[in-house]
Amino acid sequence: MHNSIHRIHSFGISHKDASVDVRERFSLSFDQAESLYKQINQYNINECYILSTCNRTEFYAVCDDMETLRDFIISGYSNLKKIIDIDSLTHLNGSDCIHHLMHVSAGMDSMMLGETQITAQIKSSFSHAKSMRATGPILNRFIQFSLAAGKRVRTETNLSAGAISVSYAAVEKIGTIYPDFSNISILLIGAGSTGKLTASHFMKRGATKFYIANRRAERGKALAEETNGQFIAFEDISKILPQVQIVVTCTSADFPVVTSAQIKDLDTTNHSLLLMDLSVPRNIQTNVSNLPNISLFTVDELESVVSERLFSRKKELPRASRIVDEVYDEFISWLKTLSVTPTIADLKHLFEDLKNIELSKVETRYNEETLSAIDKFSSSLVKRILKDPISSLKSHAINGDYSPVVVEAIRSMYQLDRISAPTESIE
Repeated sequence: MHNSIHRIHSFGISHKDASVDVRERFSLSFDQAESLYKQINQYNINECYILSTCNRTEFYAVCDDMETLRDFIISGYSNLKKIIDIDSLTHLNGSDCIHHLMHVSAGMDSMMLGETQITAQIKSSFSHAKSMRATGPILNRFIQFSLAAGKRVRTETNLSAGAISVSYAAVEKIGTIYPDFSNISILLIGAGSTGKLTASHFMKRGATKFYIANRRAERGKALAEETNGQFIAFEDISKILPQVQIVVTCTSADFPVVTSAQIKDLDTTNHSLLLMDLSVPRNIQTNVSNLPNISLFTVDELESVVSERLFSRKKELPRASRIVDEVYDEFISWLKTLSVTPTIADLKHLFEDLKNIELSKVETRYNEETLSAIDKFSSSLVKRILKDPISSLKSHAINGDYSPVVVEAIRSMYQLDRISAPTESIE
């Protein structure tokens, strides 16, 4: 188990190495990720975690080799009938893989450097993976440490200072074309976190006329109320298009919600329309940009909009990197103790059982007050007896001079493999 670091693998694709038309082929909804999680047992994969956002899709696993994870990914997409080029994914192992997720969690690998939305995305994906029983002791702790790294970077540096997000960049980009939003009608399709942020940035810049479309009516109506706007059903999107000048899509739908047929039905010679597609997979059919008076932008065209603000954030990267390195070291120390953790847990259970057996022999001889005192004394004695052996085991594991022979000797001496002590808890 002391080689656990070499069993942590990842395959991933992001905005850094692929455009949106490639990334969207790998994008997975929770339902699609669920179908992959269900296949883990068919492969020699002990634990798995899938993170899929508009800028990246990444697979993390605890397994013996990269080929196992690679075959699992190919099979998963094949079952979903999604055509992918597996060579588009970058493989990372061990230290590189661990550093990468910590950088992602801290917003250091985001298109909008320092953006904070990634935290919620990691947390919700993590909850989903746990609900599918896909993760285990190693990935659970790895993801928790990664989230901790992100939190420390945000609180101890200025990497996330000021509003910079995909939503912010989208409104800034649109603002270069429409400097005054006060008389502009805006259709927001999608009322999730990105939709809410986008609405907020529009309102800060003076926008007042909103239409909100969302598949879940309850969430859509709530955002319509917040913006003093009007909720419309998905099927009524085409009816509202002639009344708006700006359309922003930010849904998790894996099909177009604005089609070229809908746009063709518009009188575009007399009505211009700016379309901003923040969704991956994309929600607006790309050929609409060929029509007159139609402008279409995607998430990939937003980075340059905020380059000045990003420049000041880049100065925070060295400090952020040092924090990540510190958290990385903490995780590696924990990972090394995994080699001795089952033995430590078994020792504790053995001595606890022995204490309870001996106490049960005398429980009829003494009153309750005396028994309580004996119980406290014996618990304290057990802790004192085990303190040095446990500290020594942990120390040897962390310092890298752990010997399996020592562990085997302890297990044999106390016949630990003959007891039914649980060895899963590693907290």
